[in-house]
Amino acid sequence: MSFFKNLQIYDTEYTKIRIGPKKDGGYVVLSENIKNCNVLYSYGINDDVSFELDFVRVNPNCIIRLFDHTINELPEKNPSFNFIKEGIASEKKVNLDTLENHLYRFNDNLKFNKILKMDIEWNEWDVFEKMPNEIMCQFDQILCEFHFIPVFYEQNHSEYFTKFHKLIYEQINQQLFEKYQKVLNKIFDKFYLFHLYINNSLPVNKILNNEFPPLIEMSLVNKKIINHPRFTLFKYPIKNLDFPNKPYKSDIINFNWSIYK
Repeated sequence: MSFFKNLQIYDTEYTKIRIGPKKDGGYVVLSENIKNCNVLYSYGINDDVSFELDFVRVNPNCIIRLFDHTINELPEKNPSFNFIKEGIASEKKVNLDTLENHLYRFNDNLKFNKILKMDIEWNEWDVFEKMPNEIMCQFDQILCEFHFIPVFYEQNHSEYFTKFHKLIYEQINQQLFEKYQKVLNKIFDKFYLFHLYINNSLPVNKILNNEFPPLIEMSLVNKKIINHPRFTLFKYPIKNLDFPNKPYKSDIINFNWSIYK
């Protein structure tokens, strides 16, 4: 699948560390940039602020803005936390707003050294697709779980309709992955992918005759702050940086991303 060819991972002059728990909720970040961060925008909280608490431990002077329209309050409070009961979307809706509007509303548009973290259950594709480049590029790092969700044919019909429906499902998957590719191309034009991890919560799917994990956590850094990018040959996951999202399940280790140059 040509999709793999754009998943090129780079090392930089900065140091990788893990922020958050050694399970679901932790992300690999660039340490020096974290310590200089002025504002963290975190979308999709649910009942877990372990990443944000660890972030404050590393950088107690950072403002943490936490967004989630599905909860009424945070599971744990901190003086650095600012909770907004709204989600993010590609356009303003009930209980949802755009990243651009949030930046202007909270007077963060002109602040330097911002970081964006998102886990918004497949809505990331529409958000990034419609997000202006000048807004996306305000952030030094982007940490996001990307959901590569396919559709599967599981019904029981006659031989004719089974073949027909499977063909339609293949076309739908093709369109989905073309959208995924388009969005990632947009991001990779401005950001280097410096780390990824396959969330082991779901098994690998076979899509368009290729195996592909449905959940991938990506850590990205703005190209404007990197002077010495180097294509990495590391295999993932990386010991002491990556840990199974679900500790009771084995990690997915049969992907060597570096071969897809």
